[in-house]
Amino acid sequence: MEQTIKRNSLILGLVGALFTLGIYMYMWKAQDYLNPLLNTSIYIYPIIFGVIAQVWARVVMNGKVSFRQVILAYFICILLVFITESITYYLLLNHIDTNAKEILLQAWRGINDKTQSNLAQVKVFKEPTFSLSEFALGFATKTLMFTVPGLISGLVISKIPQR
Repeated sequence: MEQTIKRNSLILGLVGALFTLGIYMYMWKAQDYLNPLLNTSIYIYPIIFGVIAQVWARVVMNGKVSFRQVILAYFICILLVFITESITYYLLLNHIDTNAKEILLQAWRGINDKTQSNLAQVKVFKEPTFSLSEFALGFATKTLMFTVPGLISGLVISKIPQR
């Protein structure tokens, strides 16, 4: 049965990956890299897909699911989403639409200028370079950071009493 959980989480993760790809393709085609709704959704929908994977695992196991199994379901799902996001965004900014880097840098500089005045002109933040190592670090950070909501929801989902 655990293979079924892995397979279903993989399928749901691939759906999430396609959703991610669609968002970045829209951003590229519409040149809408600074859209606050899209940029916020990038931080919300992976959790939703992960929780759906956990619930789906519980349904497949007829309610008899362990904490480890629901965490595995969540992790497989978000892993695929974040791998797709990192690769797509890296390729988009460094190979497909290099002008997008300048749009993002100008926005970053505007935010940084406002922040610097509050920090007594101390150089606190490093300007992004959009290198492969930055995207790899972002992937690792997001994966670890998003594991916390998965642990919390997994604890709840695995401890719901059976009917």
